[in-house]
Amino acid sequence: MSRNWYVILHIRPGPLYPDAKSPQIAAAARFELSSEMWIEKLDTELAKQIQRACEPAHYNIDIDVWDRHLYAFVRDTTAQELPQYQGLNELYTVIALSRLVHPTSTGERYCAKIFPLPENSSPIQAIQPRGICPDVLLGDASRDWLSPDDGLELRRLLPWVPSTKLMHRRVHRAFWNHEQAMRSYYLDLRWNLVVSGLEALVTVEGRNVMQQFIRRVGNLAADFGIPLTEPELRKAYELRSGLAHAQGFLYDFCTVLPSDEHKPLYDKLESLLRATLKASLLDETFGRNFADKDAVRKRWP
Repeated sequence: MSRNWYVILHIRPGPLYPDAKSPQIAAAARFELSSEMWIEKLDTELAKQIQRACEPAHYNIDIDVWDRHLYAFVRDTTAQELPQYQGLNELYTVIALSRLVHPTSTGERYCAKIFPLPENSSPIQAIQPRGICPDVLLGDASRDWLSPDDGLELRRLLPWVPSTKLMHRRVHRAFWNHEQAMRSYYLDLRWNLVVSGLEALVTVEGRNVMQQFIRRVGNLAADFGIPLTEPELRKAYELRSGLAHAQGFLYDFCTVLPSDEHKPLYDKLESLLRATLKASLLDETFGRNFADKDAVRKRWP
């Protein structure tokens, strides 16, 4: 360890070990993302030290820390890093992009900077982000890890990490909504964010907004093979409007959509937003469909 590291642990909240049918990234060896960033399974003692640094110290309570990490996102950085935390921001971006490939619960609760000396007893600075939820919550946590194939796809998204690489504004707004939805516990909030994210992509006129949403999102769903019907999209938008205008909580709108159908419909909307964002970033030709109002109209009249 000759230089400083930024490290973000992926802590396993669900199954103890990955399913053999769905291998875990970096299970056998470090997975290189770039010359400065990689994913790896850390040494057990180092992982415990990072967890201890990031967890509350409490008072007069001795806590037995055990290694709960599946792997870690790591970024090598120089000691004279300028501007401060630039490398860390890039690591945050990589993890957010990874959720377009496959959603995982990797958040910033176990985020730290490791200094290189003294050897075997490196100082560890816990980094506690402010203003955002440090946790990411999944609807389906049955595979809460990246696979080696996911890693290969993530590498293809790395050109979008530098701040100089700008997304189309519509795509950027939708990407922000997707990430905020992942950090929200209540389905009421997630619903609003995901539907608004889809709106950011396809709305171009100021009138008949619901009809634009139903028509263009329906076409998007057909493009990606996600079974969303016109009645489902109408109900999704009606629920979003009721939630956005504080007319009630989701359970108040059971006449629009029964409560047991909320989660299945939401999952399809979230999957469509994620698939559209990933395609727009991996395929520049497809991404140009969101360049401006005229491009959206031309692709989805």
